[in-house]
Amino acid sequence: MKERIKQIKDWIIFLMIPVALFYLSLNTLTRIRSLLNQRKQFMNIVFLFLVLLFVSALIKKVKISSRILTVFVWVWSIINGYVYEFRGAYILPWDLYSAGTALGVAGNFSYVPTKRMVVATVLFIVLFIIEGFCELDFGKFIKKIRYQIVLAIVAAVGIVSFAKFVQTDTAVDILNISRRQFDPAGLIYKNGPYLGFLYQLKYLTVEKVDGYKASEQKKILDAIEPDTVSSDMTPDIIVIMDETFADPAVNGEIATNEDYMPFVHSLQKGAENTQTGYLNMSVLGGGTANSEFEFLTGDSMAFLPQSSIAYQQFIQRKNDTIVSYLKSLGYSSLVMHPYDSSGWNRTSVYPKLGFDEMYFLDGYFDQLSDIEYVRDYVSDKSHFNQIIKEVDKRSENGPVFSFNITMQNHCGYEDKYDNLPWTIRAEDTEDDEKYSIRLNNYLNLIKLSDSDFESFIEHYKNVERPTLIVFFGDHQPTNNTLTILWDRNGIDQKNMSQEETFNNYRVPFVIWANYDIEEKTGIEMSANYLGNLVLKDAGIPLNRYRQFTDDYSKKYPVISAIRTVDAEGNSFSTEDVVGDLSEYSAMQYYQMFDDKDDYK
Repeated sequence: MKERIKQIKDWIIFLMIPVALFYLSLNTLTRIRSLLNQRKQFMNIVFLFLVLLFVSALIKKVKISSRILTVFVWVWSIINGYVYEFRGAYILPWDLYSAGTALGVAGNFSYVPTKRMVVATVLFIVLFIIEGFCELDFGKFIKKIRYQIVLAIVAAVGIVSFAKFVQTDTAVDILNISRRQFDPAGLIYKNGPYLGFLYQLKYLTVEKVDGYKASEQKKILDAIEPDTVSSDMTPDIIVIMDETFADPAVNGEIATNEDYMPFVHSLQKGAENTQTGYLNMSVLGGGTANSEFEFLTGDSMAFLPQSSIAYQQFIQRKNDTIVSYLKSLGYSSLVMHPYDSSGWNRTSVYPKLGFDEMYFLDGYFDQLSDIEYVRDYVSDKSHFNQIIKEVDKRSENGPVFSFNITMQNHCGYEDKYDNLPWTIRAEDTEDDEKYSIRLNNYLNLIKLSDSDFESFIEHYKNVERPTLIVFFGDHQPTNNTLTILWDRNGIDQKNMSQEETFNNYRVPFVIWANYDIEEKTGIEMSANYLGNLVLKDAGIPLNRYRQFTDDYSKKYPVISAIRTVDAEGNSFSTEDVVGDLSEYSAMQYYQMFDDKDDYK
């Protein structure tokens, strides 16, 4: 009887471990709701059970295998909790490609644990102790090695089959799995941490449009008449993608003691030889590489897996980009980024995009004696000065294309800094010190960038050679940076309207020239089209692919991963209308994966 009771106790502990791990995961993750339906809860638990069974088959002793799984789930849950705190979203499959980049900036955040994390950690420890009382030994049941192998294979097949099943339409219907791609955080907290993650695995590869044929796409391109040269001028083209440069006022008024971006605001009123507007980006709070990708290639993240990183997954060969195209027209090219070269697989990708030279913090900026830092990053002012020097050197031998990704404004914004004085202050924010510090730090960084950009433009007003300058932000800051602003405007972060969500992805852009170009204001477009506008302002003909996308922009002037706007100004969530964009999607697939000619 004692032995029977002991066995029952061991099996009860074994079976309750996946249940306990699941609910402890929920407690750790801030926005995970307790409103998951019972079927979703059950399926999350089933997955954990299959994993525990697999580990137990390998190790045999449940005490050891369950503790290994418990430690892993605790670490995963805590990391997930911090990731949400920092960027308002949880870990998705593509983030594993970006682990190196994430570690590179990890030291810039505050890691004070939330109450949920503390409570969950205590409960994880309690579970860890309870598991010590489980003396279940699978070795008693699988004494022969072949039985152990069979059990491990059965568990592994179960895990793979489970993952495949939850990605099917049948599972979506039965379990009511949320598929709202524009809300990556919601995909986790509405489906559960494991079911949501596994469902997203289906988007690791790019699907072809139904009926896609590479030969048909080539015929369409070949039929496009070559664009004519609109000018014999080949200006230097300088592009500055300014880190996290955005206007918080897109989602409500913001009261400050003085304007936080007076120069850009003045240009938006209709400056000479200037075009201004807003870009609809595909990323928020991070994912800079995808903004680069859209501008440089003319491709849209709308047709790639949500939250994927194009640089790390899909740039495997030389691509036809604005860089390679300008290079074919006699331009030299360089890219500068004052941070570690290890981020986003850039050192491998940039040569494939056509860049002749690339300069990073390591080996370039860190060797310069006159570099200034704001907080812990190279200042925009220092970066802009280096742009001038490098472009000047090269322009003597022909036109230059210079692409730049700044670093000054990178999150986080939690601390006060001696080298970031506050000249800008948001009014009525003193009652919430944590969010006040974040918002005021951000506004003062934007003010510095705005001022340095003005000085940069003033310099090129006195340069004789024709120069076209493009300036835009890569994305808006993390959600928690603007929380206090949203509260003041009655915006509920957890229940934003579709329009409020769309506004979170809009950033200002400026095109300025020291020669005559048509003045425009209020342009609304997406980053994939910006390169076409730049080329036209530079008097450079579009290649066939860019002619195709430029024509398409007349029907849909905005196509990002988040938002699509048609010619009549109607605004849609891209996932709801992506089927209507099949012409662009098919041509982009051909351009990225099947076009071996790289149209010149």
